[in-house]
This record gives sequence, structure tokens and C-alpha cells, in this order.
Amino acid sequence: MNLRNLFGKIRKSRINNRNNFFDQAELVPSANLKISNPKIPSDPISIRFPSDEGNYFFWNSALGTDHSFRIKFYRFLKDNIPVLNSAIWTWTHLCAAPSSVQIKGSVKPETVKSAEKIISDLDKRIYEQSYQKLGGVDALLVQFFNSLFTDGIVCGELVLTPSGDKIDKFYFIDPASLRFELKNNRWEIFQQQEGSLVKLNPDSTFYFGLDTQVNNPIGKSLLSAVPFVSKVEQQLVSDMQKTMHNAGYHRLHVKIKPPERSNLESDEAYISRANNYFEKTVDMMRNFGPDDNPITWNDVEIDYIGPESRQAASSAWYINHKAMIEDIAAGVHLDPFMLGYSYGLSRSWAGFKLELIFRNVVSIQQAAKRFMEWVRNIELALHGLDLETEHNFDNALAFGKLEQLQAEKMALENIRAKQNAGYIDFEEAKREMEKI
Repeated sequence: MNLRNLFGKIRKSRINNRNNFFDQAELVPSANLKISNPKIPSDPISIRFPSDEGNYFFWNSALGTDHSFRIKFYRFLKDNIPVLNSAIWTWTHLCAAPSSVQIKGSVKPETVKSAEKIISDLDKRIYEQSYQKLGGVDALLVQFFNSLFTDGIVCGELVLTPSGDKIDKFYFIDPASLRFELKNNRWEIFQQQEGSLVKLNPDSTFYFGLDTQVNNPIGKSLLSAVPFVSKVEQQLVSDMQKTMHNAGYHRLHVKIKPPERSNLESDEAYISRANNYFEKTVDMMRNFGPDDNPITWNDVEIDYIGPESRQAASSAWYINHKAMIEDIAAGVHLDPFMLGYSYGLSRSWAGFKLELIFRNVVSIQQAAKRFMEWVRNIELALHGLDLETEHNFDNALAFGKLEQLQAEKMALENIRAKQNAGYIDFEEAKREMEKI
């Protein structure tokens, strides 16, 4: 199915189901979960690759039509439109920054060291792809954010080892196979498996939806706002390809004057000679390459057809395409310069926008932070340790480091001046310095 047909199909779906594009809510396990008798199975309830391909419209009494077609449509867009692929890639790897873990709840070095060893072993084996050696938490977080931004949903299931004494792996669940049902004012999550619905275990299942609201648990894809603009942008690129195919040379209008007729030449001979001359001239014009030049008598006139300026067509296309890219960038909450489109922004303005992006990154990372803390706290509880973990992302950037250090120096000098002048005492100055 090509892009145009997919756009047509999603547009018809939206018309027929105008009232079925919902808001969302989130179902997230607590980060401070304490487990004495965990109800986490050693065999997963979910299946990795549900066989519901093509079952796009599954009706639910609470939600109406399901979201599986839209998820598959967004995946198609991401895989086939470069600017959208770049947007998902950029958000995913901005959020999946290097991270560290801190053990809390004990000051005993031997207890902390034992917990760190347990967490280190877990981080190496938790990723579901066994052949991706030591993919661990880094690969897990990349897939976490990739699913979150592409599908609007990240969902998976924890599975214990056969002995049940520790976590084996975390298996991602395809969000397109999820179904939701409202029972007793609580959302329950099901997975469609071979034509039937299987309820997922709330103790072992993690679910998070992007931009959810209270009346619907389905998350919104980062691409949900851009399909129409992406269609226009792709149509513009297609038209540009057609119009600029011969950009190496102009489109030509060749005017051939009929040859003069001699006095003794019959009508049939003259028409045959004129047509033969015309066909030879046409063949020559059709067959010469970009590095060839036409050679004719002075009865052939060659005119150029097109804009007055050679750059006019490409400039008009550039301006129109720039407008489409800016709309797409706005839809995916990025700026064009972060997707590889440089419009000559000043360094200070680019730095300001980058700071805004990283404020969003920190906000989104909270979901992954709670997820990793939930997983690791369960692992420590399974080993009988009454400890907690704190997951921290390292979002430090070299960009603007000099300005940051200069601002910190000025703040410290200001605090010191206030202390020397007697406005604050040593303890107050110390507290202010700790806030910097």
C-alpha cells in the first residue's frame, strides 16, 4: 500500500469515526512498590507477535474503534518519510541519555555493594533480545522511547526466572494488540491473542501513554498532528522531482521552418521531403545528451520555455518546502535546526531553543525514571533487601558550558559579597550556595 492510499484510508476512517478520536489517561505502576509476595509469573501472559494483522477495527463498548490501524499508519510514516524518521530518532536518543542508579535505604557499605551487584546483573540481562549481547538497560530505554514516540504507548511485562527468585527479562508488548475495558471505574488492559482477549497481569505489566487524559488510556503518537502536512510535503517533493528532473538544461521549444519548394517538385515529393527533414530534426533533438549541442540550418529556431530566472523555480520550491518542514517540526515539538535544516539561527537563539527542548526531555524522562525504579525495586525485594533505587539521567551538555560557569561564578561572588557585608550569616550563605 503506497503513501497516498494510506492517507486516503486514514482520512476516510476519520470521517466515519469523527467522534472516536479520544483523549487519554495513564496507567503507571508506583515507583515505590514494596513486594513481599510478588504475583509476577515466570511464564509471560502476553505474546510477542500477536496474529491479528489486518484486524484494524475492533469495537469496544467504552472506547469505540480501536487504535491499531493508526499505530501501524504512524509506523509507516516514520519508516518512509525522512523528516519524521529524523524527528523520532532525535527525540528517542535525546531522552535515552546515559544514566546511573543510586541505592537508598542503607548506609552499610556491604549492603549497598551487594545491592549494586544485584542491579548490575539485572541491567545486563533485562533486555529481551538475548542475541544482542549486553544490550541491557541502554537498549531497553531506546526501545522504550521509540515505542512511546512512534505509537504513543509503551507497554511490557516483567517475567521471573523459573526459580522465581529474580527477574529474568522485560518483554515489550506490541501496543497495536492492546485493548482496554472500563470495569468498576478502572481501566483493565487486554491483549488480543489469536482472536480472543487475554487480560494482562497488573502486577507484572507496565503501561504508559503519552499525553493521556482522564477518560481514555490510549496514548497519542508524536506523529498524530502531522499526517496531513506530511502528505502535502511529500506531494511537494514529488512535484519538485518531476519539474526539476531536467534541471541540468532548460525545456526547449524547437520551431522548424518548412523547406522551400522547387518549381519542378511535385506535391507528393515536397511533402515527403519536408516530413523527412522534420523527423530527422526531431530525432536529433530527442537524442542529444546534456553535453551535446544541436547543429541545424538557420531555419530552426530554439526557444527556452520556463521561468525568467534559472533559480526562480527552485527558489519557489525551497520556500514552499521550508513552510511545510516548519509545520512538521512544530507538530513533532522540535525546531527545524534539530532535524538538520539550518535557517541561519543565531547561536544564542539556537541555545535558547535547545534549552526548551531539554526541559521537555527531562519531563518525558520521568516516565522512564519511574519505570526503571519500579523494575529495580522489585528485583531488590525479590532478594529480600528493603532498599530503593533512584534512576538518574545525565543530560549535561557541553553547549553553553562557558556561560553556565560564568553565571555560577557571578552567583557565588554575589553570595560572598552579601555575607561580607553582613546581610546573611555563614549558614545562610552555605544554603544559598547549595542551591546553585
